[in-house]
Formats: sequence, C-alpha cells, structure tokens
Amino acid sequence: MIPEKVIEEVLSKADIETVVGKYVTFTKRSGQNLFGLCPFHSEKTPSFSVSPSKGIYRCFGCGKGGNVINFIKDVERLSYPEAIKFLGEQYGVTVIDDNDHKSREDDSLKKTKERVRSLLKDAGDFYFSCLNSEEGKVARIYARKRELTAETVKKFGLGYAPNSWDSLVNFLTSKGYTQEEMRGSGLFSVSKNGNLIDLFRGRLVFPIYDVFGKIVAFGGRTLGDDKAKYINSPDSLVYKKQEHLYALNIAKSSRTDQLIIAEGYMDVISMHQAGIDNAVAALGTAFTDKQLRLASKYADEIVFFFDSDNAGKNAALRAIRMMLDYLKKMSGMKERIRIKIACVPDGKDPDEYIKNNGAESFRAVVSAAKDLDDYLMARAYDDNCDASGKLDLYRYQEDIIRYGSWVRDDLKREKMASNAASYLGANYLTVLNRMNDMMASADKEQEDMSLREIERENRKEISQRAESEKKEEPEKKSKYGPDIVFMQELKLLVYAVRLNKSLADKEVIDIHDVLRPGDFTGENMKKIVDSMLKNFDGESGINEALLISDMSQLLLNGTKAEELYLKACSEIREDRDDQVLRDNYLITLYDIRLKKLEITEKALMKKYMDADPEEKTKLREKMNKIEKYRDVLNDKRSRL
Repeated sequence: MIPEKVIEEVLSKADIETVVGKYVTFTKRSGQNLFGLCPFHSEKTPSFSVSPSKGIYRCFGCGKGGNVINFIKDVERLSYPEAIKFLGEQYGVTVIDDNDHKSREDDSLKKTKERVRSLLKDAGDFYFSCLNSEEGKVARIYARKRELTAETVKKFGLGYAPNSWDSLVNFLTSKGYTQEEMRGSGLFSVSKNGNLIDLFRGRLVFPIYDVFGKIVAFGGRTLGDDKAKYINSPDSLVYKKQEHLYALNIAKSSRTDQLIIAEGYMDVISMHQAGIDNAVAALGTAFTDKQLRLASKYADEIVFFFDSDNAGKNAALRAIRMMLDYLKKMSGMKERIRIKIACVPDGKDPDEYIKNNGAESFRAVVSAAKDLDDYLMARAYDDNCDASGKLDLYRYQEDIIRYGSWVRDDLKREKMASNAASYLGANYLTVLNRMNDMMASADKEQEDMSLREIERENRKEISQRAESEKKEEPEKKSKYGPDIVFMQELKLLVYAVRLNKSLADKEVIDIHDVLRPGDFTGENMKKIVDSMLKNFDGESGINEALLISDMSQLLLNGTKAEELYLKACSEIREDRDDQVLRDNYLITLYDIRLKKLEITEKALMKKYMDADPEEKTKLREKMNKIEKYRDVLNDKRSRL
C-alpha cells in the first residue's frame, strides 16, 4: 500500500492535461473540457474528454475513465502502485510502499529480484573475465576478425561463455546464489534430472542493459557450427524483451535527436565504433509498440534498418503497420515522432557497409532514409516490377491501395493515390476512395477488436477487485453485496461533489444535511463517502481526483467504481444555477433518509408484534422518534 498523502502529492503535481497530452492530441475544447481521439480504442470522432480543472478523464466511446493515475495505469499497462511510482519519478515525488501492509510474498519477490540483478552483474563480470582467459582466445580472435577494438569490447562489456555445461553454475554457486535465484535469471536451462545447465556455451556474449545501465539479460553468438547463430535470454523476473532496446543506455546520451534502430548487435556496435552513437537494436524480436514508446522518450526521429532479404522486408511491413496503428491511437505522438526507413545499398548490413565504405558514407545512407509513405510507394512498385521493368498492375494495385489505407495523414495518402494513378491509368480520386474505403473497414474491425480487448481487461480487473474485497471483509453478511449502490445514492454523491466547498458552508447546507456514510446501503459506498469527508478541505473543497483514487480498488454494482461514478456524472444533468443544485441535493438526501426510515420502521413493527410488554415500550419510543424525524424531513422537503 502507498500512503494516501503520497498519492495526493502525485495527483497535485501530475497535471492531467500535460500527462495525457503526451499520448493524445487534443483537437477541440468544449467549455472547460478538452477532447481528442481515445488512446484505448480505435475511433474516428473524438470521444475522449479531459477535465483539467477536476483532474479526471473519460471516454464516452469505451467507458474508460479516472484520474491521471488510472490513465497511466491503462496506457502503460502498469499496476496501480506501478503507475503511481511511474508518475512519482517524473514529478519528483518519492514513492515508498507502506511496508506494514506489504505481504511477505511481495517482500520476498522484491528481494529475489534484487538478488537476480546482482547475479546478472556477477555473470557479466564472469563472462568478461573469461574473454581474457586462454579458453577465450577463440572469442578474441573473432572480435579482431570483426575489427572490434579493445575499447569497444570494454564499452559494451562483451564476454565469452566457456564451452561447458556448468561453468557459470559453479561460479555463481561459489558466490552464494541459490538454485531459485539462478532459475529466475534466464541464464540456464534445466536437464531432465533437474540440474541447471548453462544456456550460453562456447559463445561471444553480449550483455543487455536497461536504460539505467543495469544488466538485465544476455545475447550470445556462436563461435562454432551451431545451427542457431544467435541465442538470447528468455524473459525473466527482471527482463521483458519487448520493453528494452539494446545499447539504449549508451545511445540516450547522444547529442542528436535521432535514434537508429537496427536488427543486430554487431550492426549497433559497428555504428558506435564508427562514431555513430545513436544506434540501438530491437533484441531479436519483432519491433513492439512498447519499444516505440521507449524510443520516443529519447528521440524526435527514428530511422529503421531492416535486413534486405524477404524476411527483413516482411518484418519492415509488419513494423510499419504496427507503428502506424499505434501512432493513430497515441495521437499525441504524431507531431513529435518522425519515422523513416533506410536501406543499405546492395543488400549489405550496416556493419559490412561501414567496414567497406566508412562512417561518412553510412551517414549519407541514413540521411537518404525515406518517410513511411515514400517507402511504401517504393515497395509497392519495386515488389511488383520484374527485371525487364514490366509492372504487374494487378498486384501493384492491391499493394498500393493496402499500403495507402495504413497512412493516416490525408495529404500523404492523397499523394500516394496520385502517384499510383499515373501507373494504373486511373483517376486519382478513384484510387483515393478505394484507399479510404479499405481504411474505414480496417478501422471498424480494429475498433471492434479493441473494444473486445477492453471488455476482457475490465472483466479481469473486476474479478481481481471482487477477490480482494472477499479477502478484506469475508465476515460481513448482508442482504446486499458490499458493492451495491442505487441510482438515487449515486445522484446524491454526484450532487455533493458538484456542491464542492458549499457542502461545508452553513449558509448553504445545514450541518445536519451533510451526507454521511450511513445514508448509503453498500459498504463500498460507505468507504468512498467516509474517505471523501475525511479528505474534505475547507479551502479547495472536494478533491475529485483523490476521490477517484479511493474508488480505484473498489466495485459498485459489479463494475469498476470510478467508471460507474463517471458514467453517472455524465448522465446526470449539470445545473448551472447553484440554488437548483442545492435543492436537487437536498431533495435526494431527504428522499434517501425517508426511505431508510420507512425500512427501519417496518423492521421495528415486525419485532413489535412478537415482543413482550417491556420490549414493546422501548420499540414504541424508537418509532416515536422515527415519526418525529420523518416530520422534520418532510417539512424541510416541502419548503424547497
């Protein structure tokens, strides 16, 4: 658990307009609200609303909503505590868990991860020392063959994994690491009899660092005749390959605002050795949206190099499609990131080209990189043109219309249509309309898919919250579940929040007419209202963003509490007249209290029928009090 005062500090410093603006381009303003395309599902018309004054957001298309922490949690796919820490790092707030509330299991996992990180550093030192051993001579010879200098080897921490089944196992055991810690490192496979086996054997080893310069994994290149030229660490306790870029810990310090993304370790190392210090690699996996997000934090322009073979060309198209779809959703990134595709002449890789032609020639190749639309136009033509220069118009038409439907920029798509029309002998509007039709069809399909994904995520989180509530209060028995809330109660909460500071103004609301937890039926609503009243500030009133934070672990009517609350806010008409708002609040409060009195009175009457004379006297006194209070409430209500 993170202390509430820390959450409040994060919410006060993390301006929601600034945070969301890094992911969403706001296209219009309506009153105090900003609107843009939702980053959580595909849509054409902006339905995503942000209220800077309240510190909250809501999408009227998919229903997602909450405060700035909820937004980061969903957009970066983090847990709620991780999202708080993420924002804390950006805004200078120290976020420390309240250890009194942490489970032993969580504490144990944290310690295990710390040990695994220490283990990986020791493994890196071991591999580096082996490079300079007699057995590592084969790796040193290979490094010299690839023209790597001693400075480069040291800079990238290259090492050698002895051609043995248990060299690393024995070394780490001698350092005091346990079998469990070694299993969590990703550096070992397991034999049939359960023994650990070194994953990297007889290979040149490349440490993989996170952006802070800590080793999280390794890659290894064979120095023999193994079928697998390269092998890489699998995901582990401290490593998710989709979330890292090789050499970003070095490239982030480059003075340029550009990142070059290649496919191999050696390509990147060769570039850096040649003085091109802004190169990274995608770690042997298809380029992901998380890696694009990571790269965008350090560069305004990203240049990709893909292998020139068919596999590389297919990888380029997959990456382009993914990036264009992602940029469409993360509309705030559109104006910040320019993506280009570069091709090394004659089908060579960057490493080979630099060795043959030098760094300056390679820089010229980088400068000649094509924007995505230009690259796609060239691909559609080149892929369907034979050696004699004859263009297969049928296949070209299919490809160019498909590629054009990926491009979101209207001007660029129109340029592609105009260029294609000259080859097809067609009116460019006809080509453009075909592109637009295909794009609309793909958008609809993507929207349906993303909404289904959101629904799956919602069901999963609802299930987790329900389980958490059962663990917290298993002994509570009630006619209703702890998450029950009636529409009238939701209205009362919404009216109270809208009254804001006036709720504590005795000239507006009598102290007896301030809502209280007992006015609500469900335990979750009682918790929410209790927290709201405790956090009420005389100067600023109700902190709605903090209120939503309290809702973010609870359910209401089987739905995420914050989403049901925001939905109610949007459906309950907002009265601009303060007197009307006050009256609506009071009428709703009185009606709820009158209903509760009726229920209580019926229960007392039922007891009264079977009670003894002494008990009847006590019950009659209670019913008289109820009657008097009912008269007071009815009188107050009639005067509104």
